[in-house]
Amino acid sequence: MSTLLIPREENLLISSDPANGAVNGSADGSYFEVQFTDGGLTLPREAVNVQVSVQEATVWWTVPNIITGVNDKMYITGPDSLDALTAYVITIPQGLYDLSGLNEAIARELEQAGAKIDPDPLISLSPDEATSKVQMRFNYATVSVDFTPNNTPRTILGFDAQVYTPIPDNPVLAPNTALFNTVNYFLLHSDLVSRGIRFNSNYNQTIAQILIDVSPGSQIVSKPFNPPKVNANELNGTTRTVLRFWLTDDENRPVNTNGEFYSARIVLSWLEPVVM
Repeated sequence: MSTLLIPREENLLISSDPANGAVNGSADGSYFEVQFTDGGLTLPREAVNVQVSVQEATVWWTVPNIITGVNDKMYITGPDSLDALTAYVITIPQGLYDLSGLNEAIARELEQAGAKIDPDPLISLSPDEATSKVQMRFNYATVSVDFTPNNTPRTILGFDAQVYTPIPDNPVLAPNTALFNTVNYFLLHSDLVSRGIRFNSNYNQTIAQILIDVSPGSQIVSKPFNPPKVNANELNGTTRTVLRFWLTDDENRPVNTNGEFYSARIVLSWLEPVVM
C-alpha cells in the first residue's frame, strides 16, 4: 500500500450584502459575518498544506473623503448678494471628491446660503500641479476662510489650522501637499486565518490586497494574476459555522463603504492523504 496526497478544495463566494445572507454587518459597511446553516465548513484532521487564496474581489470605489460630522464644514466670511459682510458656515455633502468636485460643491453651498456669486464666488480652489498643492483664490478683498475648527477639510486641502485672508493679486498656496487620496488600497481580512499575509513585521489576518485602478464612483474588480496563498493549517480538523470578514484601508482602518457592498471569491485548498 502507498499513500497519495490528493488535492482538495472548497470554493466560497462571500458578499457583504444582507440580501445575499450577510449578517451582523457594521454601520459603516466594512464588517460582516457569514453563518452556515448546512453544518458548516469542515476540514479533515489529516489535511495538510491548507491554504486560503482570494481569486477575485469587487469593491466600489466610493469611500468618502468628506465625511459627515468629521470634515464637512467650511467657515467663510465674505459679502452676500447685497455686499453685506456675512459669516457663512456651509456643510459639504458626504462623498468622494476630487479638487474640482470639492470646489464646485463649496461654490454651490455658498450660493444657496446667499453669498455673492457675481461676477465670481467668494473663493476658488485650483491645483498647483508642480507642487501637488492647492491654491485658494480670494475673489473679494473682504473674504476670509477659517480653518481652525477641527471639522473642516483643511487636511485634504493641505492648509494649516489658521485663518486665511487675501494676498493682493495672488492666490494663497497651501503649505502642505493635498491629501485627496485618503485610501491607497484596500485590505480584505478574515478569521479564516490566524495570521494572514505579513504586513511589514505585523499580521492582521489579511487575505488579500485590493488595488484601486478605477475612477471614483466605479467598481473595482480585482483579479490578481498570481493571488497569494495564505497558510491556514489551523483549520485542520475543525468545523467553522461562522466566518468573519472586514475591509480596511492601507493603514488598517475600517472603511466606510458609503452604502455599497463588497464581495470575493475565495478558494480554500489542501492536500488529503489517501491510502492506495
